[in-house]
Amino acid sequence: MRLAYRFAASAAWLSLMAAVLAIAPLRTSAQDAAPPAAPEAAAAPLKPPAVFKASGMFSGGTTTSGMVLSGVRFGGEDDYTRMVLDFEQESASGLLGEATAHPVYTIEYYEYPYRLVARMTGVRFSDDAAVQTKNALPFSVVTREDGTIKELQIFLAGPSEFKVIEVDDPAKLAIDVRPRDVAIPTVYAVQVAGPTSVSEAYALVEQGQFPAGFAPMVLVLGGEVVVEQAFTDPEQAAGYDAALREMGYACVINERRGDELPQA
Repeated sequence: MRLAYRFAASAAWLSLMAAVLAIAPLRTSAQDAAPPAAPEAAAAPLKPPAVFKASGMFSGGTTTSGMVLSGVRFGGEDDYTRMVLDFEQESASGLLGEATAHPVYTIEYYEYPYRLVARMTGVRFSDDAAVQTKNALPFSVVTREDGTIKELQIFLAGPSEFKVIEVDDPAKLAIDVRPRDVAIPTVYAVQVAGPTSVSEAYALVEQGQFPAGFAPMVLVLGGEVVVEQAFTDPEQAAGYDAALREMGYACVINERRGDELPQA
C-alpha cells in the first residue's frame, strides 16, 4: 500500500502556499428543514444538537462512495474555532455537484499530542481543494494510492473539547473545538524508529507485532513521520522500550510536555 500526505497549517506553525476559501454562514439541518412534500407527509425528525465532549468520537454519515473533499476553511468565535469540511458528490454521469448527503465518518479525540483524527469512507481529497490557512488549525491529509482519504489529522494547541455538526443543503461537516483549562502533564513517548515514509509507518503499525498493551499511532507532521505511543508514567514507558528492544525494534523515549508535537 502506498500512502501520500499533505500538511496545512497556520503561519504560526508552518509556512506554506494554499488557496483561501471565504467563510460562509453555516446553517444546521434544524434551521433549514424543508417543508413537507405534501400536507399529509410527516416532517423529518430533527437532528439533536451536538454537545461538546472531551473524549471519544462522533460518527455518522450514509454515503460510502463518490464523495470529494473540496475545501477546508476556518471560522469561529473568541471561545472556539470552527473547521468546516466542504464536500462535492459525483453524479452518475461523473460530474461533481453539491453534496446531498454526508460521507460515513468518525472523528476521534486523542491526547499527547492533542489532536482529532477524522476517518471517512470513499472520500477523495481533491487536487484543487481550497484550503484556508488564516486562523487555521494545523492538519495533515493522508491519502491512499487511489486518492481516497485514509486519515485527516488535526492538531490542537492543548487540551480541548469538540463537537461535530452535520450541516445540510449542501452537506458538510463543521468541527467546533474549544480549549479546556486542565493541567498538562509531562509525557514519555516511546518512538519506534525505522519508517522513512508515510507508507512504511502505517505498514509498521498495521502489520507489526508489538508487546501487549503497546499500540503506537502514526503522526504526520509536514515532512516528518513519527510512530509512537505516549505515557505519563516514565517507568511504564521504559518497560515498553525494553520490551520492544528485546523484540528487535530500535526505539527512543521522547520526553516532552503533553501539548508539544513530537520530533522525529
